[in-house]
Amino acid sequence: MMAEPIRQVGGDGTREQLVASKLSEMFNWDFFPTPRYYFIDFLVNINHGNGYANYIGGLEVKWLNRPTNSEVKFPYQKLQQIWLTEPATDRPDAYNRIVIRYTDGLLVMPAYALRCLDPIYGLTRADTNEHDFNVHFNATKDFPQYLLPVVINE
Repeated sequence: MMAEPIRQVGGDGTREQLVASKLSEMFNWDFFPTPRYYFIDFLVNINHGNGYANYIGGLEVKWLNRPTNSEVKFPYQKLQQIWLTEPATDRPDAYNRIVIRYTDGLLVMPAYALRCLDPIYGLTRADTNEHDFNVHFNATKDFPQYLLPVVINE
């Protein structure tokens, strides 16, 4: 089976909220949804309590019904937008993040980690014969340091 690039589908809003709830519980992050069709899903603050919080960047959530050892094709144009909007701050925890929910784990990675990958031009959508640039990676092989053994179900 050919792996198609990640794209927005119906039901993503509910799934994004499930992931955001889990991350909020794990990291004490507050999530602020962005407008529909914006290039990232949430703006994120880390909550220090007593009304004090710091902005730590944007977060893009993707939901895959595949295991962590499968190939992912992430849209390069979306990555460029995410990279261009990195927070301008000296906080070491302030950067844009990409979160991918797999059936057997959760990838929580800085978006800048994907800069090491060259975009590959190829078929993007088999149903429309659309071609575009994507970065290809396997979370288990390429980014194991960002994988968490957290399973989120619908």
